[in-house]
Amino acid sequence: MEELNGVTIYWLISIGLLVGYVMDLIMIRQGIGMVGNLVGGVLGAVIVGVALISIGIFAPLVYAGIGSIAFLFLVNVFSFHPEDNIEAKA
Repeated sequence: MEELNGVTIYWLISIGLLVGYVMDLIMIRQGIGMVGNLVGGVLGAVIVGVALISIGIFAPLVYAGIGSIAFLFLVNVFSFHPEDNIEAKA
């Protein structure tokens, strides 16, 4: 059983950064950008990881990576860029 300590938080942040970087490579010049993907990846991984550790689910680091991917996918797909719609007003 995993416990919430400094090492676990370090791995959750590392997984989030890795997922955010890979998601930025996949979303070439679209979505929320590199900084947004990195921050979103870390937030998604830490929130999911801490929630699963507090519940007592097995392998929270794996689920943190999956949760971070899902969170970044939703954020990148539904990101709104108003400057893309300039031609529609003319």
